[in-house]
Amino acid sequence: MRIFIKIISLLLFISCSTDKSNRYTVHSFNIDISYELFTHLLSDQHHHYLFGAVEENQMDYRTSEITIVQSAVGDEKNWKPFSKNIPGKCQAVSQTHKYIYVISINQYQELRDPKFSNHKLYRISKADKSITELYEFNQPNSFVRDVYFDSDERGYIFFRPSGNPLDYQFLKTNNSGKEWDVIELNRPVNVTHSYDEKLYFVSYKNNLKNNWIYKIDKKSDRLDSLEFDLNIIDFSVGENEEFWLLGQEGGKTVVQHYTNGQTTVVHNFSDDADVFPKHLYKYNELMVVIASQIDENMLGGFGGTKTFMFVSKDNGLTWDNERLDGALYLNPISIYKNKKLTAYVGDGKILTCKFQ
Repeated sequence: MRIFIKIISLLLFISCSTDKSNRYTVHSFNIDISYELFTHLLSDQHHHYLFGAVEENQMDYRTSEITIVQSAVGDEKNWKPFSKNIPGKCQAVSQTHKYIYVISINQYQELRDPKFSNHKLYRISKADKSITELYEFNQPNSFVRDVYFDSDERGYIFFRPSGNPLDYQFLKTNNSGKEWDVIELNRPVNVTHSYDEKLYFVSYKNNLKNNWIYKIDKKSDRLDSLEFDLNIIDFSVGENEEFWLLGQEGGKTVVQHYTNGQTTVVHNFSDDADVFPKHLYKYNELMVVIASQIDENMLGGFGGTKTFMFVSKDNGLTWDNERLDGALYLNPISIYKNKKLTAYVGDGKILTCKFQ
């Protein structure tokens, strides 16, 4: 399938509501395909990679393909096709210095039934754009939560082989995904993160409250856990088991800090009871919270959702509330270190934000 990309050199600038030193830029472009849905975004030092779905027939999932477009860092208004399309829909992505790893979900019956699907792992070379199929997870009704590759040989997957949330497994490979060892987790897996030689994930027990964070040692497979009072939406991990938690407590959105067995409140969004938290990003002293809020005045009085970005550059001591009026939403998102945020904001637009 050929994909024609038409670039519209229209730049819209959005100034922050409280911090005029930041500049948010929306880059408009048009991708002329029959159907678009961007689901994942990766960024490295030189390029962005945006993953989308193409369907010739939206009633038949067997026609789905993953398309990848690329832009250079600093030139986000110009995107071009990166590689050939991959069959299926994008489920998870990861990258190393040389490769991009994509897990697709493939439908092999016309019915939209998870019992008639499987997953495949692909590797794409950043240098020559060649695609290699590495592994097929031929288990119907399975689900991939996330994938991580530390090197071209070592990789990890949070995998659920059935529809039961208690059936999660931890898969690991030491030969570039050709073979996988299976470690049974036997508990739900929600948001995941990687830090040094450990992987972390949020889980819940009988009360369905996401107040547990589990740690897996990548070498020994040892599983440890911490219980919190907060209903955790997202989190960040630092040195010496230091956690920054985004969640809800008593109907309020809060950010908490955990270190040395003590949990303290960093910021309580006390004036934003209707703020719905989505993402937390922490790097050095920079902290970014992505949230949404219902605005009854939108859509001619029918109401709608507006997106906010709360930014702190001093470890949460002070915050700027950035209302992004040019963004329908921020998904997917990538933040390269503490320098730049890149996100798809709907309607064929890419938003970039420099924090320095």
